[in-house]
Amino acid sequence: MRKIVYIFSGLLIMLLAACETSTATPIPTATATEDLLALAGSVTPIPTVEIVSDTPTIVPSDTVIPPTVEPSATASPTETARSTVTETPSETPLPSPTPTLARLDHYWLERPIAQEEGKVHWVDRTYPYGGTQFGTREVHLGVEFVNARFTPILAAADGVVIYAGDDSNVRFGPEFNYYGNLVVIEHPFTSPDGLSVYTLYAHMQDIAVKTDETVVAGQRIGRVGDSGIALGPHLHFEVRLGDAYDFRSTHNPDLWIKPYPNYGTLAGRVTGVENLYGIVLEVHSDTVQRETYTYGGDRVNSDAAWHENFTLGDLPADTYQVTISDSFGRIYFKQEINILAAQTNWLDVDLSGTNYQH
Repeated sequence: MRKIVYIFSGLLIMLLAACETSTATPIPTATATEDLLALAGSVTPIPTVEIVSDTPTIVPSDTVIPPTVEPSATASPTETARSTVTETPSETPLPSPTPTLARLDHYWLERPIAQEEGKVHWVDRTYPYGGTQFGTREVHLGVEFVNARFTPILAAADGVVIYAGDDSNVRFGPEFNYYGNLVVIEHPFTSPDGLSVYTLYAHMQDIAVKTDETVVAGQRIGRVGDSGIALGPHLHFEVRLGDAYDFRSTHNPDLWIKPYPNYGTLAGRVTGVENLYGIVLEVHSDTVQRETYTYGGDRVNSDAAWHENFTLGDLPADTYQVTISDSFGRIYFKQEINILAAQTNWLDVDLSGTNYQH
Protein backbone atom coordinates (compact mmCIF):
# COMPACT_ATOMS: atom_id res chain seq x y z
CA MET A 1 0.00 0.00 0.00
CA ARG A 2 2.86 2.41 0.87
CA LYS A 3 4.47 1.76 -2.54
CA ILE A 4 1.24 2.79 -4.27
CA VAL A 5 1.04 6.01 -2.23
CA TYR A 6 4.67 6.85 -3.03
CA ILE A 7 4.15 6.24 -6.74
CA PHE A 8 0.96 8.37 -6.80
CA SER A 9 2.72 11.20 -4.89
CA GLY A 10 5.62 11.16 -7.33
CA LEU A 11 3.29 11.40 -10.32
CA LEU A 12 1.42 14.30 -8.71
CA ILE A 13 4.68 16.20 -8.08
CA MET A 14 5.76 15.68 -11.72
CA LEU A 15 2.37 16.92 -12.99
CA LEU A 16 2.51 20.08 -10.84
CA ALA A 17 6.02 20.81 -12.05
CA ALA A 18 4.92 20.50 -15.68
CA CYS A 19 2.04 22.92 -15.07
CA GLU A 20 4.35 25.46 -13.43
CA THR A 21 6.79 25.45 -16.36
CA SER A 22 4.12 25.72 -19.09
CA THR A 23 3.36 29.14 -20.55
CA ALA A 24 -0.02 30.32 -21.87
CA THR A 25 -0.32 31.50 -25.45
CA PRO A 26 -1.49 35.13 -25.47
CA ILE A 27 -4.89 35.74 -27.12
CA PRO A 28 -4.90 38.60 -29.64
CA THR A 29 -7.32 41.41 -28.90
CA ALA A 30 -9.92 41.94 -31.64
CA THR A 31 -11.29 45.29 -32.69
CA ALA A 32 -14.98 46.13 -32.27
CA THR A 33 -15.57 45.61 -35.99
CA GLU A 34 -13.79 42.25 -35.92
CA ASP A 35 -15.95 41.21 -32.98
CA LEU A 36 -19.13 42.05 -34.89
CA LEU A 37 -17.99 40.22 -37.99
CA ALA A 38 -17.13 37.20 -35.85
CA LEU A 39 -20.63 37.40 -34.34
CA ALA A 40 -22.25 37.55 -37.78
CA GLY A 41 -20.15 34.62 -38.90
CA SER A 42 -21.08 32.50 -35.90
CA VAL A 43 -24.78 33.30 -36.04
CA THR A 44 -25.32 33.24 -39.79
CA PRO A 45 -22.33 31.63 -41.57
CA ILE A 46 -21.31 33.00 -44.95
CA PRO A 47 -23.09 31.04 -47.71
CA THR A 48 -20.86 29.11 -50.06
CA VAL A 49 -23.25 27.25 -52.35
CA GLU A 50 -25.35 28.84 -55.05
CA ILE A 51 -28.99 27.72 -55.19
CA VAL A 52 -30.81 28.09 -58.47
CA SER A 53 -34.46 29.03 -58.18
CA ASP A 54 -37.24 27.05 -59.80
CA THR A 55 -39.50 30.08 -59.35
CA PRO A 56 -37.67 33.05 -60.86
CA THR A 57 -40.53 35.43 -60.11
CA ILE A 58 -39.51 35.55 -56.46
CA VAL A 59 -35.77 35.79 -57.06
CA PRO A 60 -34.47 39.34 -56.52
CA SER A 61 -31.60 38.82 -58.96
CA ASP A 62 -30.22 36.32 -61.43
CA THR A 63 -27.79 34.99 -58.84
CA VAL A 64 -29.15 34.13 -55.41
CA ILE A 65 -26.98 32.57 -52.73
CA PRO A 66 -29.15 31.82 -49.70
CA PRO A 67 -27.49 30.61 -46.52
CA THR A 68 -26.53 26.95 -46.63
CA VAL A 69 -26.22 26.74 -42.85
CA GLU A 70 -29.20 27.94 -40.86
CA PRO A 71 -28.83 31.00 -38.61
CA SER A 72 -28.51 30.05 -34.97
CA ALA A 73 -31.37 30.85 -32.66
CA THR A 74 -28.98 31.42 -29.74
CA ALA A 75 -29.30 34.94 -28.41
CA SER A 76 -26.20 37.10 -28.74
CA PRO A 77 -25.38 40.79 -28.31
CA THR A 78 -27.28 43.06 -30.66
CA GLU A 79 -25.65 45.77 -32.71
CA THR A 80 -28.21 48.46 -31.93
CA ALA A 81 -27.67 50.30 -28.67
CA ARG A 82 -30.49 51.00 -26.24
CA SER A 83 -31.99 54.46 -26.62
CA THR A 84 -31.77 56.83 -23.67
CA VAL A 85 -35.46 57.60 -24.18
CA THR A 86 -37.84 54.92 -22.92
CA GLU A 87 -41.51 54.56 -23.63
CA THR A 88 -43.76 52.78 -21.16
CA PRO A 89 -45.84 50.06 -22.83
CA SER A 90 -49.37 49.37 -21.76
CA GLU A 91 -49.75 46.86 -18.93
CA THR A 92 -52.76 45.24 -20.60
CA PRO A 93 -52.28 43.23 -23.84
CA LEU A 94 -54.31 44.42 -26.77
CA PRO A 95 -57.39 42.33 -27.58
CA SER A 96 -57.16 39.97 -30.52
CA PRO A 97 -58.29 41.86 -33.62
CA THR A 98 -61.02 40.65 -35.92
CA PRO A 99 -59.62 40.04 -39.44
CA THR A 100 -61.16 42.28 -42.07
CA LEU A 101 -58.78 41.65 -44.98
CA ALA A 102 -57.91 38.43 -46.78
CA ARG A 103 -54.61 36.94 -45.68
CA LEU A 104 -52.72 37.50 -48.90
CA ASP A 105 -48.96 37.75 -49.21
CA HIS A 106 -47.33 41.05 -50.13
CA TYR A 107 -43.70 40.14 -50.73
CA TRP A 108 -42.96 43.28 -52.72
CA LEU A 109 -39.50 44.14 -51.39
CA GLU A 110 -36.07 42.88 -52.38
CA ARG A 111 -33.28 42.45 -49.85
CA PRO A 112 -31.37 45.67 -49.07
CA ILE A 113 -28.03 43.81 -49.10
CA ALA A 114 -26.80 42.11 -52.29
CA GLN A 115 -27.22 38.34 -52.37
CA GLU A 116 -23.54 37.68 -52.86
CA GLU A 117 -20.98 35.54 -51.09
CA GLY A 118 -19.39 37.40 -48.22
CA LYS A 119 -22.43 39.59 -47.55
CA VAL A 120 -25.06 38.97 -44.85
CA HIS A 121 -28.35 39.42 -46.70
CA TRP A 122 -30.57 37.64 -44.17
CA VAL A 123 -32.19 39.07 -41.04
CA ASP A 124 -30.38 38.72 -37.73
CA ARG A 125 -32.68 36.51 -35.61
CA THR A 126 -31.15 37.42 -32.23
CA TYR A 127 -33.00 40.76 -32.17
CA PRO A 128 -35.92 40.42 -34.62
CA TYR A 129 -38.82 42.75 -35.24
CA GLY A 130 -40.78 43.03 -32.00
CA GLY A 131 -37.97 41.39 -30.01
CA THR A 132 -36.59 42.53 -26.67
CA GLN A 133 -33.76 40.02 -26.15
CA PHE A 134 -35.66 38.50 -23.23
CA GLY A 135 -36.61 41.87 -21.78
CA THR A 136 -33.09 43.31 -21.76
CA ARG A 137 -33.70 45.85 -24.54
CA GLU A 138 -36.34 48.18 -25.88
CA VAL A 139 -38.87 46.62 -28.27
CA HIS A 140 -37.23 46.45 -31.69
CA LEU A 141 -39.22 48.13 -34.46
CA GLY A 142 -36.98 47.09 -37.34
CA VAL A 143 -34.56 44.34 -38.35
CA GLU A 144 -30.78 44.14 -38.64
CA PHE A 145 -28.44 43.09 -41.43
CA VAL A 146 -25.02 42.78 -39.74
CA ASN A 147 -22.29 43.56 -42.27
CA ALA A 148 -18.84 45.11 -42.45
CA ARG A 149 -18.49 48.85 -42.72
CA PHE A 150 -18.80 50.15 -46.30
CA THR A 151 -20.98 47.23 -47.47
CA PRO A 152 -23.32 48.67 -50.15
CA ILE A 153 -26.96 49.23 -49.17
CA LEU A 154 -29.55 48.75 -51.93
CA ALA A 155 -33.03 50.17 -52.46
CA ALA A 156 -35.58 47.46 -51.65
CA ALA A 157 -37.97 48.59 -54.41
CA ASP A 158 -38.50 51.38 -56.93
CA GLY A 159 -39.48 54.68 -55.40
CA VAL A 160 -38.70 58.30 -54.58
CA VAL A 161 -36.31 59.35 -51.83
CA ILE A 162 -38.29 61.56 -49.46
CA TYR A 163 -35.38 62.05 -47.08
CA ALA A 164 -31.62 61.60 -47.29
CA GLY A 165 -29.43 62.97 -44.51
CA ASP A 166 -28.97 62.72 -40.77
CA ASP A 167 -31.65 63.02 -38.12
CA SER A 168 -30.06 65.78 -36.05
CA ASN A 169 -32.85 68.22 -36.99
CA VAL A 170 -35.58 65.98 -38.44
CA ARG A 171 -36.96 63.40 -36.03
CA PHE A 172 -37.61 59.84 -37.25
CA GLY A 173 -37.04 57.96 -33.99
CA PRO A 174 -37.82 58.44 -30.30
CA GLU A 175 -35.16 61.18 -30.18
CA PHE A 176 -32.92 63.19 -32.48
CA ASN A 177 -29.63 61.63 -33.62
CA TYR A 178 -31.14 58.18 -33.15
CA TYR A 179 -30.64 56.75 -36.66
CA GLY A 180 -27.67 58.88 -37.71
CA ASN A 181 -27.37 58.93 -41.49
CA LEU A 182 -30.53 57.54 -43.04
CA VAL A 183 -32.52 57.29 -46.25
CA VAL A 184 -36.31 57.00 -46.49
CA ILE A 185 -37.96 55.87 -49.74
CA GLU A 186 -41.64 56.10 -50.67
CA HIS A 187 -42.72 53.27 -52.96
CA PRO A 188 -45.31 53.39 -55.78
CA PHE A 189 -47.70 50.89 -54.18
CA THR A 190 -49.90 50.83 -51.12
CA SER A 191 -50.36 48.29 -48.32
CA PRO A 192 -53.36 45.91 -48.39
CA ASP A 193 -55.25 48.41 -46.23
CA GLY A 194 -54.46 51.30 -48.59
CA LEU A 195 -51.57 53.01 -46.77
CA SER A 196 -48.43 54.47 -48.34
CA VAL A 197 -45.40 52.20 -48.03
CA TYR A 198 -41.96 53.50 -46.99
CA THR A 199 -38.64 51.79 -46.30
CA LEU A 200 -36.08 53.28 -43.92
CA TYR A 201 -32.33 52.53 -43.98
CA ALA A 202 -30.39 53.69 -40.91
CA HIS A 203 -26.94 53.95 -39.27
CA MET A 204 -25.36 54.46 -42.69
CA GLN A 205 -21.69 55.30 -43.11
CA ASP A 206 -22.50 57.58 -46.02
CA ILE A 207 -25.37 58.35 -48.41
CA ALA A 208 -25.29 58.04 -52.21
CA VAL A 209 -28.69 59.60 -53.10
CA LYS A 210 -30.47 62.91 -52.55
CA THR A 211 -33.92 63.91 -51.38
CA ASP A 212 -36.49 63.85 -54.25
CA GLU A 213 -34.30 61.51 -56.32
CA THR A 214 -36.02 58.62 -58.11
CA VAL A 215 -34.41 55.23 -57.45
CA VAL A 216 -34.91 51.70 -58.73
CA ALA A 217 -34.79 48.39 -56.88
CA GLY A 218 -31.23 47.25 -56.32
CA GLN A 219 -29.70 50.71 -56.75
CA ARG A 220 -26.95 51.58 -54.28
CA ILE A 221 -28.22 54.27 -51.91
CA GLY A 222 -25.38 54.29 -49.38
CA ARG A 223 -23.05 52.11 -47.33
CA VAL A 224 -23.22 50.30 -44.00
CA GLY A 225 -21.91 52.17 -40.95
CA ASP A 226 -22.68 52.81 -37.31
CA SER A 227 -23.87 56.42 -37.20
CA GLY A 228 -26.51 57.39 -34.64
CA ILE A 229 -27.15 55.07 -31.69
CA ALA A 230 -25.34 51.92 -32.80
CA LEU A 231 -22.69 49.68 -31.27
CA GLY A 232 -21.11 48.59 -34.54
CA PRO A 233 -21.57 48.58 -38.32
CA HIS A 234 -24.91 47.18 -39.51
CA LEU A 235 -27.97 48.16 -41.51
CA HIS A 236 -31.12 48.85 -39.51
CA PHE A 237 -34.07 48.38 -41.89
CA GLU A 238 -37.72 49.28 -41.38
CA VAL A 239 -41.02 49.16 -43.24
CA ARG A 240 -43.34 52.05 -42.33
CA LEU A 241 -46.94 52.44 -43.42
CA GLY A 242 -48.96 55.63 -43.67
CA ASP A 243 -46.55 58.08 -42.02
CA ALA A 244 -42.85 58.00 -42.85
CA TYR A 245 -41.96 60.17 -39.85
CA ASP A 246 -43.87 58.19 -37.22
CA PHE A 247 -41.66 55.85 -35.17
CA ARG A 248 -44.80 53.85 -34.30
CA SER A 249 -45.84 53.22 -37.92
CA THR A 250 -43.45 50.30 -38.45
CA HIS A 251 -44.49 46.82 -39.60
CA ASN A 252 -42.70 43.49 -39.79
CA PRO A 253 -40.27 43.22 -42.75
CA ASP A 254 -40.60 39.40 -42.61
CA LEU A 255 -43.99 39.82 -44.30
CA TRP A 256 -42.65 42.18 -46.99
CA ILE A 257 -39.22 40.85 -48.05
CA LYS A 258 -39.35 38.12 -50.70
CA PRO A 259 -38.31 34.72 -49.35
CA TYR A 260 -35.36 32.91 -50.85
CA PRO A 261 -36.20 30.27 -53.47
CA ASN A 262 -37.50 27.13 -51.74
CA TYR A 263 -37.88 29.07 -48.48
CA GLY A 264 -41.03 30.24 -46.71
CA THR A 265 -42.20 32.25 -43.71
CA LEU A 266 -43.86 31.07 -40.52
CA ALA A 267 -46.36 33.49 -38.97
CA GLY A 268 -49.06 33.08 -36.40
CA ARG A 269 -50.81 34.28 -33.30
CA VAL A 270 -50.50 33.04 -29.72
CA THR A 271 -53.62 33.46 -27.57
CA GLY A 272 -55.08 32.12 -24.35
CA VAL A 273 -52.79 33.48 -21.63
CA GLU A 274 -52.67 36.81 -19.83
CA ASN A 275 -49.11 37.76 -20.75
CA LEU A 276 -48.62 37.32 -24.49
CA TYR A 277 -45.34 39.22 -24.72
CA GLY A 278 -42.03 37.46 -25.38
CA ILE A 279 -43.23 33.85 -25.47
CA VAL A 280 -40.53 31.58 -26.95
CA LEU A 281 -41.54 29.21 -29.76
CA GLU A 282 -39.05 26.49 -30.65
CA VAL A 283 -39.15 25.53 -34.33
CA HIS A 284 -37.21 22.54 -35.60
CA SER A 285 -37.03 19.96 -38.36
CA ASP A 286 -34.59 17.10 -38.85
CA THR A 287 -31.93 19.55 -40.07
CA VAL A 288 -32.94 23.03 -38.82
CA GLN A 289 -33.42 24.32 -35.31
CA ARG A 290 -34.60 27.88 -34.68
CA GLU A 291 -36.61 29.84 -32.17
CA THR A 292 -38.78 32.90 -32.41
CA TYR A 293 -40.69 35.07 -29.97
CA THR A 294 -44.07 36.73 -29.70
CA TYR A 295 -43.91 40.50 -29.98
CA GLY A 296 -42.54 42.17 -26.88
CA GLY A 297 -45.11 44.95 -26.37
CA ASP A 298 -48.18 46.73 -27.66
CA ARG A 299 -46.06 49.27 -29.54
CA VAL A 300 -45.51 46.58 -32.19
CA ASN A 301 -47.95 46.68 -35.09
CA SER A 302 -49.47 43.51 -36.51
CA ASP A 303 -50.18 43.33 -40.22
CA ALA A 304 -53.71 44.53 -41.11
CA ALA A 305 -54.39 41.30 -43.00
CA TRP A 306 -52.48 38.71 -40.97
CA HIS A 307 -52.88 39.98 -37.37
CA GLU A 308 -49.79 38.02 -36.33
CA ASN A 309 -47.91 38.35 -33.06
CA PHE A 310 -44.90 36.29 -34.15
CA THR A 311 -43.03 35.49 -37.36
CA LEU A 312 -39.99 33.53 -38.46
CA GLY A 313 -38.76 34.21 -41.97
CA ASP A 314 -36.32 32.36 -44.21
CA LEU A 315 -37.28 28.82 -43.25
CA PRO A 316 -36.37 26.14 -45.80
CA ALA A 317 -39.48 24.38 -47.07
CA ASP A 318 -39.90 21.33 -44.84
CA THR A 319 -41.97 19.85 -42.01
CA TYR A 320 -41.36 21.46 -38.61
CA GLN A 321 -42.35 20.84 -35.01
CA VAL A 322 -43.38 23.99 -33.12
CA THR A 323 -43.14 23.72 -29.33
CA ILE A 324 -43.78 26.00 -26.36
CA SER A 325 -42.38 24.84 -23.03
CA ASP A 326 -41.21 26.33 -19.75
CA SER A 327 -37.76 26.42 -18.18
CA PHE A 328 -38.38 23.02 -16.58
CA GLY A 329 -39.07 21.39 -19.96
CA ARG A 330 -42.81 21.03 -19.44
CA ILE A 331 -44.52 21.23 -22.84
CA TYR A 332 -47.66 23.38 -23.17
CA PHE A 333 -48.01 23.37 -26.96
CA LYS A 334 -46.68 21.07 -29.67
CA GLN A 335 -47.80 20.95 -33.28
CA GLU A 336 -46.41 19.99 -36.66
CA ILE A 337 -46.57 22.41 -39.57
CA ASN A 338 -45.51 22.18 -43.22
CA ILE A 339 -43.62 25.26 -44.40
CA LEU A 340 -44.34 25.77 -48.08
CA ALA A 341 -41.97 27.82 -50.23
CA ALA A 342 -42.62 31.40 -51.36
CA GLN A 343 -45.51 32.02 -49.00
CA THR A 344 -46.57 32.80 -45.44
CA ASN A 345 -47.57 29.69 -43.49
CA TRP A 346 -50.05 30.40 -40.67
CA LEU A 347 -50.18 28.78 -37.23
CA ASP A 348 -52.74 29.45 -34.47
CA VAL A 349 -51.41 28.71 -30.99
CA ASP A 350 -54.05 28.50 -28.25
CA LEU A 351 -52.67 28.19 -24.71
CA SER A 352 -56.02 28.47 -22.97
CA GLY A 353 -56.68 25.61 -20.58
CA THR A 354 -53.00 25.42 -19.65
CA ASN A 355 -51.21 26.97 -16.70
CA TYR A 356 -48.40 28.34 -18.88
CA GLN A 357 -46.49 31.27 -17.36
CA HIS A 358 -43.25 32.94 -18.29
